[in-house]
Amino acid sequence: MNDGPLQALVSTGLILAVMAAVVIAFRLWIRKPANASGHDPPGVRTIVTFVGEDPAFVTEDRDGEPYIGIRLFRMLCDGLTSRRIRVENQATVQYAQAAECSLGDTRYALVLEWFDGLWLVSVEWLPLRNAERRHLALTYQVFAPPDSSELRQLLRALDDWLKSEPGITDVRWFRRERWGEEDTSDPSPTPEESQESRVKS
Repeated sequence: MNDGPLQALVSTGLILAVMAAVVIAFRLWIRKPANASGHDPPGVRTIVTFVGEDPAFVTEDRDGEPYIGIRLFRMLCDGLTSRRIRVENQATVQYAQAAECSLGDTRYALVLEWFDGLWLVSVEWLPLRNAERRHLALTYQVFAPPDSSELRQLLRALDDWLKSEPGITDVRWFRRERWGEEDTSDPSPTPEESQESRVKS
């Protein structure tokens, strides 16, 4: 009896099984967040741009280095802290500043960037599980945080600091999904939309 075709079939089956197992394991290892979305919750905006031309904001920046807004971001974090927002894990990364904001058990990522002549601050969903962190690290995706009283408290505190700080002007809030599509046609002066503006949009 010729076992060649049977052995080849078994070998092929084993290879396919191993490949399937590897794919499943990889998906579990970098699991996409189940409930995270790239769209802001209804009535909320989590991206804000502003003009900040005060030289004090960049006194710690260095020409030719990809680290910007160091002093401005520290001022921002101090302003949030004074408004009862816990700010932790401040870090300087290439072309951005980042930190984590906590309100009770809820945590958010806070990112400051320099974008096309404007400062930009983004409040983002913060992954808690290792598999979710790996997914973001590999895909560079950014998700909007779900709606909550904590999120709105953070957004109001951020808006209040921006509008009370001398040297900062032209504060404009945008919905994340529209900003991602480069649609800046519908800025808002506040992070929380009125019912009327929600109906229009």
